[in-house]
Amino acid sequence: MFSDIRTAFSFLTILPLGAADWGKPGRAFAWFPLVGLCIGACLVAIARFSPFDRDLSAFLILLAWVVISGGLHLDGFGDCCDGLLASKRPEERRQIMKDPRVGVWAAAGLILLLLGKWLAIRAVPLEMLILAPVLGRWAMVWAVHRFPSVTSDGLGAAFRQGLGWQQVFIASATVTLLVTTVEIVALWLSIYCCTMLLGRWAARRLGGGISGDVCGAICELSELLCLLALAVIHG
Repeated sequence: MFSDIRTAFSFLTILPLGAADWGKPGRAFAWFPLVGLCIGACLVAIARFSPFDRDLSAFLILLAWVVISGGLHLDGFGDCCDGLLASKRPEERRQIMKDPRVGVWAAAGLILLLLGKWLAIRAVPLEMLILAPVLGRWAMVWAVHRFPSVTSDGLGAAFRQGLGWQQVFIASATVTLLVTTVEIVALWLSIYCCTMLLGRWAARRLGGGISGDVCGAICELSELLCLLALAVIHG
């Protein structure tokens, strides 16, 4: 178990916890929401103790959010913007997503994503910030479990080894620790529905499956949706 937890933190954060266990890395999915919980706790701490006004504090929170995760999911989101939105055949879209160069769609998408997060953070109650990173990483668990990999190689395919219903159950159990109101339950269900819709759309665009980049995009969009919903409800 501790090896799986270390794998989850090593993969999803920049924390120097040693090399990930590549034997059956899919078992680490059980602890993805736990990683999100720790990230969210750091964000709440920054919000609590920041000496700056709400605007600058929101920027510092977003900056810490990006740095802690190493920009991992932002990279996937940018690749998906370039590939999935291209008017190409599925195999060409997959090649575009592997291209390290940043296209117009990726640049525009990343700017809008980060701007949306910053604006939403300004309006969300401080203690509610912890929800977004947890639900974002929980959405990744469901996406990988529900949709097949579009290729047999790559990081996304490798991380499926060892992923089963037990990991999904543990990941979902972590989320239940944060369920305190009916609004949170509704938000949780909304994130699930959006994950399924995004996953099916991406699978059709890529020719029958999803990639690691798609999982990263689902995480980022789930976080944004969570923040926007909380901003509407509590802002």
